[in-house]
Amino acid sequence: MRHIFLVIALFACLGLNAKDRLGELPQLKYSTSPAVVNGQVKGYRADSDIKSVTFSFTVFTASERTTVEAPIGSDGRFRAELQTYYTDRVDMHWADTVITFVVVPAEEMTLTINPDLVGVAAAKKPAFEFTGSIGDFNTDLVRYAPQYEAIEVIKSIQGEEGMKSLKGLTVMEYRDKVVSLYDEAARRIDADKRLCGAFKQYVKATYKYQIVIKTLLYNTTLMVANDTDTPYKQPEGYYGYLATFQPFASTAYLYTMHPAQAVATANLFGNYAGQELQMPSSAEPIRKALKYASSVSELNLLTDDEIASLKSECPELAPIILRYNDDLKARIEAAKQSTDYTVRSIDAELKGEDVFKALIAPYKGKPLLVDFWATWCGPCRAAMETIKPVKEELKGKANFIYITSPSSPKRAWELTIPDIHGDHYYVTDEQYSTLLNQFESQSIPTYVTVDSNGNIVNHYIGYPGNDVIKEELTK
Repeated sequence: MRHIFLVIALFACLGLNAKDRLGELPQLKYSTSPAVVNGQVKGYRADSDIKSVTFSFTVFTASERTTVEAPIGSDGRFRAELQTYYTDRVDMHWADTVITFVVVPAEEMTLTINPDLVGVAAAKKPAFEFTGSIGDFNTDLVRYAPQYEAIEVIKSIQGEEGMKSLKGLTVMEYRDKVVSLYDEAARRIDADKRLCGAFKQYVKATYKYQIVIKTLLYNTTLMVANDTDTPYKQPEGYYGYLATFQPFASTAYLYTMHPAQAVATANLFGNYAGQELQMPSSAEPIRKALKYASSVSELNLLTDDEIASLKSECPELAPIILRYNDDLKARIEAAKQSTDYTVRSIDAELKGEDVFKALIAPYKGKPLLVDFWATWCGPCRAAMETIKPVKEELKGKANFIYITSPSSPKRAWELTIPDIHGDHYYVTDEQYSTLLNQFESQSIPTYVTVDSNGNIVNHYIGYPGNDVIKEELTK
């Protein structure tokens, strides 16, 4: 009898612990104070080849990534301070393992790494165990996220069998079928007693987002399901379900990806729905900051009034946006000082082959490379870096001109070309199209080599390499 009471008491304690685990994800927290991770690798040996733990995370814009390396002491302990500015996801690299979890600024959390349990699927204890305000959530996130990937919610309509279930559906019927998958998936996650409530919220938010993405892909999916090349027309009101489905209203949605990306995505789908979709109140500072960041990304310096409003509306995020603004200001000043480039022009009324003749006319007497590019073209900019040694070697012996069009925003072009030594032309869209057609090109970068007498030597779609260009410019 005594043993029975002990067993009952044990289960009662387990039940109590389960109930005490984090039931709800908190709103985003903002602070200029860093998030702190205090960690320990259990059983760590001082002679281990693994000497540090590395953390990486996005700082507001997706293009900026910060890395912090935390040395591991002889006792296996490490400490990292992460300047995230708000509740955000970080990636941690340890040994050959990468895990993702969430940190909170101005708060400390602990992380215990159990090396013997890493990669053990049926382990009774977590390999990575967290404490702190969202410790339960992070422990479940690292441990169970692979079992609850977002794709699970639409698994029944994937693959060959899944496609069969979509055959013959109208666009609206397809949408309703996809949306109906959410409720069943949500019931499955709610029934899993291993998980804390906060992680269940997270999984359901990832499921909702996956549903939205799948409805967005209606055309491709239905064309495959019905084996047709005929596109499907989007019915009026197709995205109306977003107003009731509200995929972005849960705080948990902000935990499923980088929060600034989450807000931008919600804004995009709000445009599809024709209305502003609900978002958690703690997303508002990011929404406001994105407005200022967008202005700077469009190469507009913030005015004094805008800076004052930024500091008032989202003070914790103001340092980030002001840094972007200062970087832009420095680019503008550097552009003013550069003397290694020249802006030239041709008559905007020129047409046909007269356009290219006018471009190359001033350069007879030396070989010439004509580079067709755009500010948004990654391969174009990469090739410009590659060719720098050739340009330096042939300085004074060959000419280099760069041609773009209004597809490159004028302001971006003006701030980019000071770093691209040579002569620059900003021709009309019609002239640019004429030039590319003349050299049978539909893409950029495109290059044309011209000899010292003004005769076309060759043309290339895509950069042919330094050796080829150097050979043709030294004939």
